[in-house]
Amino acid sequence: MLSLLLACALSHAPTADSLSFAEGRARSAEQGEVLFVLVHGSDWQPFGERLFKDVWRDAGFAASAEVILADVDILQDPRDDVRAANDERNKGWKKKDSGLRTYPSVIAYAPDGARIGNRQGRDLPKELDAARLTLLEFAACCRMWSDIGGDLAAAREAKDTARELDLLIARERLPLQRPAKLIDEVKRLDPEDKAGHLARLSFPYWNTLVTQATAEAKAGKGAEAEERLLGMLANEAYTLEQRAVIHLALGSAYRRWEGHTVQAGASFEAAWRAAPDSVCGRAGIRLFLQSYGGPSLAFGWTDRHTSPVTEDGVECKALFWTVLDLPQTLESGTYRLRLKRTHGGELPAAHIRLLSDGKSKEERALASALTKTDPVQEVVFSLPEGLNDASLRIELTLGDKSRGTIEWTKLP
Repeated sequence: MLSLLLACALSHAPTADSLSFAEGRARSAEQGEVLFVLVHGSDWQPFGERLFKDVWRDAGFAASAEVILADVDILQDPRDDVRAANDERNKGWKKKDSGLRTYPSVIAYAPDGARIGNRQGRDLPKELDAARLTLLEFAACCRMWSDIGGDLAAAREAKDTARELDLLIARERLPLQRPAKLIDEVKRLDPEDKAGHLARLSFPYWNTLVTQATAEAKAGKGAEAEERLLGMLANEAYTLEQRAVIHLALGSAYRRWEGHTVQAGASFEAAWRAAPDSVCGRAGIRLFLQSYGGPSLAFGWTDRHTSPVTEDGVECKALFWTVLDLPQTLESGTYRLRLKRTHGGELPAAHIRLLSDGKSKEERALASALTKTDPVQEVVFSLPEGLNDASLRIELTLGDKSRGTIEWTKLP
């Protein structure tokens, strides 16, 4: 009985109307409110239809979003009479300049018809509750964008350029579409770029900067690339992700500039440390570990890691490896370190330290050297509590050149 009552209640849940595009545009302009348009395909796109029926037409969502809702239905193979009626309902909407890349897409328009932004593809979750939350957050951002617009108009009216610039940048930092004339407006308000916003906003696409620096170094103009990129690093206006791009470009230039191996490695590591989770940060750590850094979980160890190291002309008797790509935070539990020799000579028995904040927490040693007949050694670390700023240090006496893998696994 309870399930029957619940089904009846749901079947009579309040629904909201979704306007045609033209009706939505007219109401948005009249009321000065943001317009949301759901572009879907009722006869071919299942997720778009679930979104339309269970979210778009839900009165609770409509009330919470506080925007005007409309939809555009893109039919795939309708009958002639249905096509004519649907085309009439979609009148005024144009795919060009809508930002539509995939279906469904939710497009936000300002009261004057300017596009504010989209949520589609990876930005629109395929689970309805998550999609609802994403769209409510999107609506809140758009309302904030609209409110800032009112303050911007007041600042322009008062000829308060400092406040206008601050408001313009505050609106730009919302996760929405960047206005087409934003850079021109920033130049007008701050011609000398004293605030640094122009530098940040006009920053080139990461691959453009890296490709340019690489080409310069290949052409024998590494010094020119270095001077330009170091000059950019001196500008504090850039974000951490942008600084990672500059470091990566600098490393790429050094990499092709004879005699600058040390600088190349340092630049790639700096890209990673500036923004570890960014595209260029991840590229930086891989390039650093693969060609310049110590042994790693990603690439193991190679001949260069077991070659004699000299200090002031005196040959060292031991090697000290730091595994930089160990997870920085370790939960409590049991972990297994597995070293496997794959090529070359033997790897001497090693002493291993697990550190936290630079202090030794756990110490282990390999039972014997890694050889052709006994190529694998494992040690286990049991952590009663988690570690922050974790690192793994391996100390061993010099052996023959060899290669191998390093695995770090949390055990069940």
